[in-house]
Amino acid sequence: MFLHTAATTTAEEVRTAEPFSFLAISDMPYSSKEDYILKQRTKPAIKSSTLPFVIFMGDFKNSVLPCTAALLTERRNQIMALHPGRVFYTPGDNDWTDCDRTEIIQRFSELDRLDFLRHLFYDAPMSLPPEWLYARQALFPENMRWVYKNTLFATVHLVSTNNGREEILLSDVDLTLTLTDARDRANYVWLSQAFIEAEKIGVNAVVIATQADVTHSKYKPRCTEERRQECDAFAGFSLHLRFLSAKFKKPVLLMHGDTYPYCLDRGFGGAAAPNLWRFNSTGDYGLIDAALVSVDPSNISAPFDFTSLTENRPPAPSC
Repeated sequence: MFLHTAATTTAEEVRTAEPFSFLAISDMPYSSKEDYILKQRTKPAIKSSTLPFVIFMGDFKNSVLPCTAALLTERRNQIMALHPGRVFYTPGDNDWTDCDRTEIIQRFSELDRLDFLRHLFYDAPMSLPPEWLYARQALFPENMRWVYKNTLFATVHLVSTNNGREEILLSDVDLTLTLTDARDRANYVWLSQAFIEAEKIGVNAVVIATQADVTHSKYKPRCTEERRQECDAFAGFSLHLRFLSAKFKKPVLLMHGDTYPYCLDRGFGGAAAPNLWRFNSTGDYGLIDAALVSVDPSNISAPFDFTSLTENRPPAPSC
């Protein structure tokens, strides 16, 4: 459903498994100090590395800076310059759904800013080697998928502020919730397709990247067509991910930003999916650095390893 693929490479052409590393970053820069660190320390370290790509998991500004076209464009250029042609960006709440907050001097409709972001970042598909099997979801181009060294990666558009279901201040509430419902359904399909593709081509691991901390909700009931607000917007996604991971059996990693601390949750999948890990990345007024993520599916007990790029700091062993 809703799939645009950039290649028709067969499973036999996918590269065999071998250990490799990539970079993850999110929730920065939030201040002039963070901007300085990003430009003077983090970016040079990324550019001098030989790592294949960067995943930026949203929130490229703080929540009170106005979401002007000029600022969003400036931050897009800053993000994409970290590793030209190899940055996969999934949006954060500060980047669009929180642009209507009352404390912001110049406010914007969140639906207008989401439309602007999609044009800004996703008007054209990325140009990647055919063996990466790059694909995007039609109508939701921020949902991307690719394969690198027999690990399948997918971005899923989930954001904080209860996935955009709260503080709808300048857009039509019913329309906004209807579009959120549609995005949730698309995310469900996209996540399912990621694991279908993983099984089809026989990858050794799956990595899912999103902005929202799906463990963080102040509501208990899960969202339904009848209950669209004051509900846990992430419960359905978490349950579906655990189910798919349990079926897949091989290592699965969920990465996200949005909250602190910088940590690794080895028990996220529970008894049903012990092969599912959760990594809360750098940023969010915490450690201002990129995360170096290493993948070695042959290491059964620890298929994923993490440290910060410039400070060599591991995440806390539990969240």
